[in-house]
Amino acid sequence: MNFRQMTYLNKLLVYGFLLGVVPLAILGFLSYFRASTTIQTYVEAGNLQILKHSQLAVEQNMKTVETALVAFLNSPQGTDLYNIPLDYNKYEPFSRLESSMRQLQIYETGVFDVSLYNLQYLWRVSNAGITTFENKEEELKPYEDFLNSSMNSTWIKNERGIRFLKKSPIYVTNPAMLVVADIPYSHLSKLLLRANPLGSTAILDSHLELLLGQDQGSVQQLLGNTELKKKLSGDDAQGQLVMKRDGESYGVTFVHSTFSGWYYIAAASIDEITKESRSIGQFTWWTCAGILFLILFAAWFGSNNMYRPIRKLHGALVGSGDKSSDPSGSKEDHIQQIGQSVTKLLDREKKMSSQIEGYTVQLEAFFVQKLILGDVRKREITEKLNMFSYATDWHKMTVMAVEIDTLEGTRYSRNDQDLLLFAINNMVSEIIPQTNRLAPIVSSSSQLNVVGTVLDDPEAWNVELQLWAEAIQQAASNYLDVTVSVALSKPVEQWTDLPRAYQEAGEALNYRVRLGNEAIIYSEDVVSGTDEMIHYPLKLEQELLASIKSGYQLEAEEKLCNFMQELVRPPFHYQEYQLSLFRILTEITNLLQVEGIPLRELVSGEAPLIEQMSQLRTVEEMEEWFLQKLITPVITVLEERRSSQFQNISDSVIQMIHEDFDTLLTLELCASRIHYHPHYVSKVFRQETGVNFSEYLLKHRLEMAKGWLTETSMTVTEIAEKLKYTSPTNFIRYFRKIEGITPGQYRERKTGNVSKD
Repeated sequence: MNFRQMTYLNKLLVYGFLLGVVPLAILGFLSYFRASTTIQTYVEAGNLQILKHSQLAVEQNMKTVETALVAFLNSPQGTDLYNIPLDYNKYEPFSRLESSMRQLQIYETGVFDVSLYNLQYLWRVSNAGITTFENKEEELKPYEDFLNSSMNSTWIKNERGIRFLKKSPIYVTNPAMLVVADIPYSHLSKLLLRANPLGSTAILDSHLELLLGQDQGSVQQLLGNTELKKKLSGDDAQGQLVMKRDGESYGVTFVHSTFSGWYYIAAASIDEITKESRSIGQFTWWTCAGILFLILFAAWFGSNNMYRPIRKLHGALVGSGDKSSDPSGSKEDHIQQIGQSVTKLLDREKKMSSQIEGYTVQLEAFFVQKLILGDVRKREITEKLNMFSYATDWHKMTVMAVEIDTLEGTRYSRNDQDLLLFAINNMVSEIIPQTNRLAPIVSSSSQLNVVGTVLDDPEAWNVELQLWAEAIQQAASNYLDVTVSVALSKPVEQWTDLPRAYQEAGEALNYRVRLGNEAIIYSEDVVSGTDEMIHYPLKLEQELLASIKSGYQLEAEEKLCNFMQELVRPPFHYQEYQLSLFRILTEITNLLQVEGIPLRELVSGEAPLIEQMSQLRTVEEMEEWFLQKLITPVITVLEERRSSQFQNISDSVIQMIHEDFDTLLTLELCASRIHYHPHYVSKVFRQETGVNFSEYLLKHRLEMAKGWLTETSMTVTEIAEKLKYTSPTNFIRYFRKIEGITPGQYRERKTGNVSKD
């Protein structure tokens, strides 16, 4: 079952159960882990102590044997044997020697045989009796390595046990005596068996070869482990390690003897060690199971008691009569249903608060808009101001109008203008203190503010207005990346004078045409009310129109710039400025109408020209618009029309020349046929063909004469008459001038026939 789909009551049961189970499980696991770890640690420590006791028992036994033999050899009885040859007549010394050697073979030390070799006189005394040997090398071959070494004594391994070898006297090159004592494995095994009842104990010699052990097969298998050999070959005097054999884990403890160089090791199965801890784990599990049952009962009982207030709350909010609200029979439990009910209540409250707040904001904005438009009656103004908690003690009031200069060159389009104005509206709310303003509003293409102060000093009020205006411009530039201009009306003292102040601010914004973008405009500075006569730059207009008609693009741009600068030269009135723009717009469009060109070719698919022009704010924008939207397209259209007209005139004249070259054709006659002045036709024809009318006519007649000379039998006189020359001489003279030869020579050269003329 998905935990998230469980009812709250079941979740309480689960949480209560887990709250008791998790600590208990952790405690049980840690207890079992601690017990098993502790038992293993104690066993390893016990094995280490057992090994040390085993080492002590074995080495004590070896040291006892070694001490007894050394004492015997150093006694007078022992030293006398160095120089005594074997003589059966001398029974008494050898009898004492045999008795002393039997005394060395006591049960406690495990020595079962002691042999004494006289290396000088080549005799030997042992349990077998007193004998001589003649072949010294053969007799002493088992001890050859020891005798040739620098050691005075040592313990070695043999088939039946371990053997002690001792030279006497010591520190001489050729010792006189050699003592050999044997201790069987059975005696050493008794020491190990008595010492270590846990696991397997073994003794290794210095070469890591097994001397003896309780379970020699298992020990031999363990010795095949390279990790164990590497550990034993180290410099550690003692240690433990865990290793695997046949899938079973073993704990190996070792002690390295500095006396004999032997290794005492103990290997115990970890499974056997932890057998007791598993029984402890079973007991712990059953104990935890009982405790878990108690925890489950306590969780159920406690959860039901804690859930009782939730049932009561559910009955109050949702209703207790609905059977489907029971968590056991519904996918939604009481908590979810309570949450849904509370959420609905909060949503209703939030919506109502939001609606009331929205209505309040809209009412404020609507009141301010009506106030500046003069639609609020005087007796209602104070009432509304008090209702919206506005200040009513202002001594001076000013209408501030903020407008975006241009969206050209920004990342915005004209469709974004309303959003930008609302963003500026929010900025104004943060920049201007609430005690000094009414609610900011957006009207048409401007953002409007009614600001006021209790100050009586006009200069101080102007300074404050200047700071707010600069802050608004800076915020618009930083956050919106647009420039804005701010217009400030003259201060008024009465609320009923705000419509006039609003009109002044709107008129002041129009003066950006002269002041440029990002301007702060005071109405009292730009609306002077002077009656000085303003002259229209008629001469510049005529020069501009002449440049357009002539198709001089660069000259038209220069004339337009001069014209626009003349329009904004003081004294400047915005209404006169607009009328002048409408006038020049009309004159330019008249150029198209005179040529019979419809205006729709310029504004196809766009807003009307007057509407486009009314949206421009600065001289630079206006100049750019006239150049791009009117002058350049008009020049292009006129040039295209003029070029087409010239081509038609030229083609008509050429066609008349080709058809009527053999008549008395003149330029005047051609011009009259196409209804143009002869001078105009002459100018156009020369511009289109590169030659004048007479030259083109003569050249065409010459081409026709050359054809007749080669293709017909017409005489030169007949050709001259046909081409309307006054005499054949004039024809021949012109032909020679152009071709360099006479007509007769030309015919002879082309056809090979001699001319008759």
